[in-house]
Parts: sequence; C-alpha cells; structure tokens
Amino acid sequence: MKNKIQFFRILLLTVLSTVMLNGCKKSNDNDMSTGSDETAELRSNAEDELRVSNDVDDLMNEVNEVALTNKRFMGMNAMPFLSGNHIPCNAVIDSSLMSQGTIIITFNGNNCGGNRTRTGSITLQLPYDATSNTVTPWTTAGCVLTVTFSQYRITKMMNGKSITFNGSKQITNVNGGLVDDATSFITPIVHRITGMMQITFDNNTTRTWNIDRTRTIERTNNLTTIAITGNATANGISNVAMWGINRKGNSFTVSIPTPVVLNSACSFNAISGVRILQGLVRVLTVTYGVDQSGNVVSSGCPFGYRLNWINKQGNPVQVIIAY
Repeated sequence: MKNKIQFFRILLLTVLSTVMLNGCKKSNDNDMSTGSDETAELRSNAEDELRVSNDVDDLMNEVNEVALTNKRFMGMNAMPFLSGNHIPCNAVIDSSLMSQGTIIITFNGNNCGGNRTRTGSITLQLPYDATSNTVTPWTTAGCVLTVTFSQYRITKMMNGKSITFNGSKQITNVNGGLVDDATSFITPIVHRITGMMQITFDNNTTRTWNIDRTRTIERTNNLTTIAITGNATANGISNVAMWGINRKGNSFTVSIPTPVVLNSACSFNAISGVRILQGLVRVLTVTYGVDQSGNVVSSGCPFGYRLNWINKQGNPVQVIIAY
C-alpha cells in the first residue's frame, strides 16, 4: 500500500512539473511574438499613414494640373505660366459640365511616372450658384473645391500593393492663386484639406479616415518646398492631421507637432518633421529626414525616416525605414 501511494506522488509531481514547464514556455513564446507583432503593427500603421498622405498629395498635384488646362476652371482672367505637359497619363477628362463647375476624371492605366497604376474616377466640383448660373473659379481666395472619389484605386507597380479611396474631401484655396510652372511664387499657395474618406487596404479591410491638414507651397528658383501641418483637435490632442480606424480596427490620431517638409530636390520625400501616432498598441513617434543610423540629416537628401516607441518592458525601440 505504501509503495502504491509513493508511486502516485511521483506521478503527480511529474505531471505538475510538465504543466509548469509548458506554461513557462508558452508565456515566453508569447512575449517574443508580442514584440514581433508590436513592431509589425506599428510599422504597418506608419507606412499606411505615409502612403495615404502621399497619395492624397499626388492627387492634389494632378488636380492642379487639370486646372491649368481649363480656362473656366481656373478663371477667365488667370494668366498662368505654362511649360510642358499638364494632362494626367491614361486618364479621360470630361468637362462637359464645366458650366456647372464639374469635371470628371476617369483613370485606367499607369501614371506618367510609370510607377503606379490607377483605376476608378474622381469628380471635381467648384462652388456653383444655380440661380445666377455662375461658378467660383479655383484661383479665387477662399474657393472650396470638392473632390469625390469613386473606387479610385492606386496600385504600386513595384510590389502590387493597392489602396482604394471612396468618399470626398474639400480643398480650400486659402490665399487664392495657382500652382503653375513659374520659377518662383511671390506669395505661398496655401491649401487646407478636410473631409472623410473610406479607404480599402490591400488586405481588403475598409476603414474610415478623417483629414484636416494644410499644405503650404513655396517656390524659389525652381525649388518647390511643401510644408504640411495639422489643424484639428481630436481626443484632446492638438495639431491633428488625420484620425480614424486603422487596419486592426483601433481608433488612432496622427498629430504633427513639427511641420513635415518636402522639397522637389529630394523627389518630394520628407526632409524633416515629426508625426505622432496615438491610439495604437504603443505611442509611435515618426521622425522624417534621417540617415541610415537614424540621425537627423541637416543637408542633402535623407535616407528615410525612423520610428520610436517604448515597448511593453519599458525599453526604447527604434526602426529605420528607407524611402
């Protein structure tokens, strides 16, 4: 009887030891995967936000291009300086409703740079007074242009990743004027962009993003500089440029405490500035214009941007991403 009891005690200790060891191993595995998943999620959010911002800016540039080709759109008295091509590649421009301030652009093919493919359409709508049958020209100070997206899909040719826009945004031409081909601007061109867009990512998740930011465009001796700032206050955070729901289904905000600056000499990659993403698994600081070691570049074109956050263990983490 005594031997039997001893046998069961040994068996029980063996089972308990196995359970404890497996439990410890599982906990350690989770800690490791959490660190990896954390980095992947934060990096994905930073890249998504940068891509949406860049795609919105690229489209804004093409809207200006279309404006330069339509006298009624920019204003009959406007005298822009023009050189080169101003027609988007592989796009059909329907200006049959221009008397009501409407232009529809339908895309079906590569952009002029040959690095992206676009499909779908956008509708440009200037302020229209049906009573007097008058349209407010885009060059007028304070004019608000509404841009409506209809399955506007952009696919990067280098990796096949796509992003699709629906919804609309409003662009206010704060000081008036037009971004033409002049070597210098006497006064900056200021565009405030607001609105709500539905964004479908390459994993087929659809999210709603809000935008409220300002682009200030300056040009001197053919060097174009663009400074981006945030205007909104959301969740008690100021200088917010974007906010909404990310791929994971979590609410987030993107604030710009230091203006993000781009220029034509560096292919309009950001050369300086800071964005802070909050509401993610960790608060993420994105610093633009760094070298391969993550140091801020003071001259020349930078290598990329860096991500900084404090992980679950309280340790600082840094990741460098190339443009």
